Formats: sequence, C-alpha cells, structure tokens
Amino acid sequence: MSRKTNYISILQFDERGISRLRAHRSSKGVEVVAFDQERGEWSGRDGALEAALQAFAAKYRLADDQVYSVLPRYDMTARILVLPSQDASEIAGMIRLSAEEYVPFPAEELITDQCILGKTNDGGSRVLVVFAHRDVVDAHIKLLQAAKLDPEQVYLSTACLASAALAARGEAPGRCAVINLASGGLEVLVLKEGTLAYGRAVSSQQDWLLREGGEQEVFEELGVEVRASLSAYRREAEEGEDVESVYLCSEWTGVESHCEALSGEIGQECGPAPFVEELVAYGSEHLSSIPLVSLGAALLAQERGAVCVQLLPEALKKSRRRAGTKRQFILVGVLLALVLLALGGVYWHEVQVRQAYIKDLTKRASTMAPRARGIISKQRQLTILQNQVERTGNAIEMLADLCELFPRSDMNLTRFSFTHREKIEIWGRARSLQVIEKLSQDLSAAGKSTIPYFVRAQQVYEQKIVERNEEVMDFKISIPFPGAETQVSDAEILDGDPVNE
Repeated sequence: MSRKTNYISILQFDERGISRLRAHRSSKGVEVVAFDQERGEWSGRDGALEAALQAFAAKYRLADDQVYSVLPRYDMTARILVLPSQDASEIAGMIRLSAEEYVPFPAEELITDQCILGKTNDGGSRVLVVFAHRDVVDAHIKLLQAAKLDPEQVYLSTACLASAALAARGEAPGRCAVINLASGGLEVLVLKEGTLAYGRAVSSQQDWLLREGGEQEVFEELGVEVRASLSAYRREAEEGEDVESVYLCSEWTGVESHCEALSGEIGQECGPAPFVEELVAYGSEHLSSIPLVSLGAALLAQERGAVCVQLLPEALKKSRRRAGTKRQFILVGVLLALVLLALGGVYWHEVQVRQAYIKDLTKRASTMAPRARGIISKQRQLTILQNQVERTGNAIEMLADLCELFPRSDMNLTRFSFTHREKIEIWGRARSLQVIEKLSQDLSAAGKSTIPYFVRAQQVYEQKIVERNEEVMDFKISIPFPGAETQVSDAEILDGDPVNE
C-alpha cells in the first residue's frame, strides 16, 4: 500500500452526484483545500455509477488521500433511545439483543453502532442508535473498492451534520432545526441545549436545484417534509415545545431561495446555516455551498466530532488488522535482514582488515627473521663471554664469604665443593647440633642482606660420630644459587647464525 498524504477526502456519492471535500489535518477548525463536485445520471445497475466514481477518483487522485465516506440517513434506520445504563459495553449489548424490535431484519444481517448523547439523572443514557442493513453498506464499500479506494471509515450523515452544528454552536441555549438538502433526500435535526434532541430523514427524487418552472414543486415538497418533521418533534418533546430557529444547508445548491420559500411554508423565519465561519479555519473561498455534512465528517476524521457513528463492517476491520499485523511482521523481517546484512558486512570488513594485517605482520616477520636469529646467537655468545670474564661469584669469593660466617670455634670445615652458578656444598664437624643450626641460619640471613648467593642455604644431614674418643656431629650444608641459568656450550656459539648487519 502506498503511503498516504496528510490530507483528508470526505466522499459522498449516489446516482445523481459525487462530492469530495478535501481538508488538511489540523488542530484547529477545518482547513479546506478543495471542494469538488460532479453531477450526472448514473445507474448503479448497469455499472455507470461505478465507472463515474472510478473516473472521479482518478481525476482528483483520491487514492493518495485518507478517504472517509458518508452514508445518508434515509438509507437506514436511526433512533434516539433512552436506555437504563451508562456503560458503553452494556448499552451495545442491549442494542444487539433488541435490534429486531426496530427493524424487520435478523441481527446477523445488520451493522449496528451507537453514540451516547447524554446521561440522565436516574442512571440512564440518551443514545443515538443506527441499524444499517449489511447489503447497503457492502454495496457502498464495493463501489469504493472498485474505484481503488480503501475508506478509513464510513460515517452516518446524521452524526456528521450534528457534529458540525454542535461544534459551531457550542453550548448555545435554545432549540434550533438544521435541515440538510441532500442528493436523493432530506434530513432534519433538532439541537437543544448543546445536544442532539431529534432527527428525521426521508428519501426524495428531488435534487433541490431550482429549474425554471419547477420551483413551486421543490418548495412545496420541502415545506411538507419540514412541517412533518417539526410536528413530530413537538409530539416527542416533553412539553410540546417548538424550535426557535430554522437553518438550511446543502452540499449541492445555494439555499437562499429555499429559505425564503420555506419561511412562508412553515410560518417561521428560516435562513442559511451560519456555521461555516465557525468551522472553517481557512479555505472557505473554495466552498460554493454550505456542506455541513462534509465539514462534520472532516471533524470526525480528526476525532473532534461530538456525535460519532461508524458503519465500517467488522469483517473489513479484522481484515485490515490482519493486513496491518502482516505488514508489521514483514517490516520487522526486512529490518532484521538489513541488520544482519549490515553486521555481516562489518564482520567481512573486519576479517579482511585482520587478514591483511596478519599478512603484513607475516611478511615483516619473514623479513626480520634472519636478523632476529643473529641477535639471539650474539646474546648467547655474550652470555658465555660474560660468564668467562665475570669476577664476582667465583669459588674464592664464595669461600672467603663463607669463612667470614664460620664460627671461630667448635666447628671444622672438612670439604668444600663449588659448582659455578649452581651451588656450594660444605662438609664438616661440629661439637653440637646448635652450632650447625646457627651456621645455617647465619648463611640464610646473609643471603637476605649482603650475600644473595646464600639465601637458599639448607642443612642436608647431621649425624653423630666418634672422633679421637670424642663424640661430634658430622654435617653437610648445601647452598643452591638462586636463578641458576643453563650454561651455553661452546658448540652452540660455533653453530649460531651470524648477525646480519
């Protein structure tokens, strides 16, 4: 589905005319962009109306807008009822159960909707109830779909007319009648103290245009129907009250002459509905008549109407919800695919960068390998030379340091073994075990402070022996050197790679 514009098109059509009010969504009033009409004689039976609607929709590009259509009140049954509840769901249930009391059709053949007009003091509600035969609504939807139009909603003309008049009048006191001269019929509403009090609609063959020689017939029929409607209102009113003012409006014709003639017919002042200036924020110059029904539908489309009755079939609503859910799943799937594709692209790029970096490092390593091997060989040679010329840590120094720590008496050194950079081993005789332990402790202490080579000094064994008829202790102390390194043989030096310079 193509993306809709931010414009609203209110569409009304029958076998005599097609009307479109185009408005821009706004938070104030109705912003009229265009008001287009075409009249003709199109039969719905031979497909002429369908073809005319298709041509009209193509000419004005209605499919680009958000389309709302209006069904006339005279094609269905509407009642204002007082029901003993103020809960919307309970009211809807009451209406479904009692539908067959008001229309001669089974409930499954009806499309019903309702709007709470007000609440009574005893806990009830005044409700506008509409019973539309499913065939009427389905035929209307089928014509729209044939013109490639998918209506956002289908409104009732009564709700549109009342919403426009109430929006213009506000909470104005008193009672007024608003009469709409529609194509194919006539509708009369009575507003009282800011609410819809009464409504009546009749179908008619009149198109309400004043042609030479036919004016009297139009005025007489208008007078008869208006008088009948006002009389019915007086009968239903609690105190038999009459309306205080009468206003005319129409999508299709100017109403000045009709007002003048109607004033004589009903004996009461009648004038054109003065509501357009209150409803239209700008664009009133596009209006060639007083299209209160279209203006009220534009308010309802923007959720600013006081009386809302919607006739879009439930099956179509469910189909749209399923289509909307499907579109959402598709959108989410496409989004996930794009995310995965983007992540795959990033991963592929990172892999390529890493491979290029590894290749560069490998190339540099292969270039530097001979030099590195030469450097390692030189390091080994230098280590051997250092060991050969190193003066510190030799046997003489070790023996001197050891003698410094040896006790002056009670102990003899019998053997001294020195392994370069590995260990020292000493054997001796002592008069007591305490003398041996003290020497071991002195060696460890010296290793921690002044002679690091002695830090790991440890007693290997002690045993008593008899020497010259005297009992003495034979002992051995081992001193491993810390961090002893593996010696490099001269053969390794001779076999090492030369340094590449």
